[in-house]
Amino acid sequence: MDCVSPILDILTRLWDCTATNGSYIRHLKKNLNSLSEARRELEDLSEDVSRRVEEEEQQQRKRKKVVQGWFDAVESQIKEVDVILRKGEEEVPKKCLGSCCIYNCYSGYKIGKKVINKIRDVKELIKKGEIFENLQVTYKLPRPTVDGMVMEETVGFDSMLDEVWGHIADYRCRIIGLYGIGGVGKTTLLKKLNNKFLDINHHFDLVIWVAVSKEANLEKIQEVIRKKLNIPDEMWKNKGEEDKATEILISLRSKKFVLLLDDVWERLDLSKIGVSLYDNKKGSKIVFTTRSQDVCGRMGAHRRYKVECLSPEASMDLFRLTVGEDVFNSHPEIPRLAQIVVEECQGLPLAIITVARAMSSRRGPREWQHAIDELQSNPFRFAGMGDLEHNIRKAELIELWVAEGFLNRADPRNEGEHIIGSLELACLLEKGEYSEDFVVMHDVIREMAVWLASNECKIVVLEDDKSSQQNRSDDFQEAFRMSVWGSAVEILHEATSCPRLRTLLLSFSVLKTFPSSFAESMHALTVLNLSHNLDLVELPEAIGKLIDLCYLNLSNTRIRALPIGIVLLKKLKILRLDGMRDLRKVPYPVISSLLSLQVFSWFPTELFELHTHWFYMENTVAGLESLENIRDISVTLCNVDDPRVEFSPKLQSCVKRLALVGTASFLLSPELRMDHLETLEIVDCYSVNIYFGDQGRTYCFRNLRHLSVKGCHFMKNLKWIRCAPNLRFLYVSDCHELSEIIGTYESPGTSEIEESHYVLSNLMFIDLQHLPSLTSICCRAVPLPYLKTISVNDCPGLRKLPLNSGSANNSLNAICGSREWWDQLEWEDEDAKNVFGSKFLAL
Repeated sequence: MDCVSPILDILTRLWDCTATNGSYIRHLKKNLNSLSEARRELEDLSEDVSRRVEEEEQQQRKRKKVVQGWFDAVESQIKEVDVILRKGEEEVPKKCLGSCCIYNCYSGYKIGKKVINKIRDVKELIKKGEIFENLQVTYKLPRPTVDGMVMEETVGFDSMLDEVWGHIADYRCRIIGLYGIGGVGKTTLLKKLNNKFLDINHHFDLVIWVAVSKEANLEKIQEVIRKKLNIPDEMWKNKGEEDKATEILISLRSKKFVLLLDDVWERLDLSKIGVSLYDNKKGSKIVFTTRSQDVCGRMGAHRRYKVECLSPEASMDLFRLTVGEDVFNSHPEIPRLAQIVVEECQGLPLAIITVARAMSSRRGPREWQHAIDELQSNPFRFAGMGDLEHNIRKAELIELWVAEGFLNRADPRNEGEHIIGSLELACLLEKGEYSEDFVVMHDVIREMAVWLASNECKIVVLEDDKSSQQNRSDDFQEAFRMSVWGSAVEILHEATSCPRLRTLLLSFSVLKTFPSSFAESMHALTVLNLSHNLDLVELPEAIGKLIDLCYLNLSNTRIRALPIGIVLLKKLKILRLDGMRDLRKVPYPVISSLLSLQVFSWFPTELFELHTHWFYMENTVAGLESLENIRDISVTLCNVDDPRVEFSPKLQSCVKRLALVGTASFLLSPELRMDHLETLEIVDCYSVNIYFGDQGRTYCFRNLRHLSVKGCHFMKNLKWIRCAPNLRFLYVSDCHELSEIIGTYESPGTSEIEESHYVLSNLMFIDLQHLPSLTSICCRAVPLPYLKTISVNDCPGLRKLPLNSGSANNSLNAICGSREWWDQLEWEDEDAKNVFGSKFLAL
């Protein structure tokens, strides 16, 4: 027995070895398939990780070395696997032929063993790669010393740039100020200075660019500097202004830096930002631009440079560069005409560039001559834009032009829209922030407009109380147009006579009283805008002496009653009373006596006003009915008993904005043709019904663009908005029984279901608030090609949006709502969820 035991042990080991080695050959086909599957899994994982790394690298990040090492290992393993798979496939047929040759068994054993080992290596590599799903695969790159600024080719700045650069190297000159009028090229010069740090060797650790602007925001300035310094979030969040300034100061103290501040309007307290040159002994610099030489002094500039207008030669070079040589040489007459155009721009680069861009597609001498005529004889193109620093409605701008007498055609709105379109194409106006109903003028263009228009007539613009020290009584004697903002209205008490004044804009000021003596001295006045003076409670009876007045805007004032003297304003074309919360009625005699009135607006500026203030419109509407020239009406109707909104055919065609408050029911019928209506607000109404009669679908609201519905608790749906195919803005709030917006609708006399997307195709903004019963916007996904924002708040039953992966392509900016609501949304498919996931903003 002692001899048998060792022998059995040897035989057992031989069997184990033989069985293991035999399995390499016997299971070769199966193991090759396993290896191929593992290779595919590794390759897929590598592609996923690679895609993630590439996306992060586009955000100024760099892949970690361990990640790159893994990619290298994957590449190497895949090459080795491919070799083994090829050899294994060659070995399989030999085994299938049943060959017992010792050579074949040995080669099969070798390749089989390699397959098993390689499966183990690949799976280990997969395991390492899966760890990256929970780890950062990249790290943030440090910001470059200088961020290059995108610029077009410039003319005429090289000599001043060289002079400023010389003082950058001067240790004694720490702060440099560049000043000049708007549009003269200060920002362009500062950008060229910034980019010069990219082209020339220097000893600065970093160059920081900050756009300051008129309303300087210290927090935003600090944020820009923080990002440049790479101060970590954990050292920044939840800290106040002083603590943030300390962090910046500590970071800058050890660095030699250049801080470039563009568009400084008032002295900046740099210590509040965290910038101090006196604590910094490295030779750091601050260079800033401003429109005021006084700001240069208050900022402590050691050197000041005035940026002047271009010379005639440089002006022509810039014009030719911008308009293009092909256009400049397209006709023998154009060079001569171009010289006249350039002379009209008087060396102001922004004016030259703006006009050149407008002329860059004009190749005929007649077009060029027309442009010259416009520049020389029509400064009105810029008039009335003094208050365009902020958004202004196109309609209000056109009304000012009508009152000034610039638009005299039968349909001034079309003419005004054409002019605004031309100004937008020439980059003199930009589309507004809120919607396409608004435009905005850059403040630099505004200054240029005032400057050009002042060559024809005296224009006075006062924006603060310091202005009164710079304007004497002779300014008022000669003033043709005047715009006064803020506390500068105090100057009115010093103005004894303004015999030539035609336009007076006193918006957004602190006006408390309108002096009778001032009103009595303005016999030529045609435009008077007193809007947004919240302390103004009454008008003097002397207002009736402004017998040439064509435009009167009292919106957003606290005036309680209109003076009876208004009945004497026989030339008044436009009367605006919007947002006048304290005004309860406009008597019939007042309205009916304004024989020239074309535009009447008494409309709430905020929805909540409709809940707290009542408007007595019966006599007002009757007075409007008596006016022959009325064409544009904005009114509020309260507690209308008749469910049919009764307007004469004349007034139906004039109503532009309508608010309905507390009516029992609002019944729409085919006979109601309100094609002029653009804004409809419905508050606290019992219901809104639509009756199509025998005519099928009707578009009685074909121009309606703004719809607000609030507090209509018994309203079930808004299917009637099918009458408004051009609706852009939809706001619905606090309607307790509203269950759907559109749903489906079967047209009378047919079995076809109306396609909802024809109705919703122009929607840009959808805002739904506090609608507990709402379950549907519409019955199916629709294209919504112009949709920009959807906002949903407290609508728990709305589980599906009318969106699929093809909806709102390239237009949608945001879907706003609570995180809980978003997580419960149902989607047409997974693609739609992925497409819109990045658009969600939590409220």
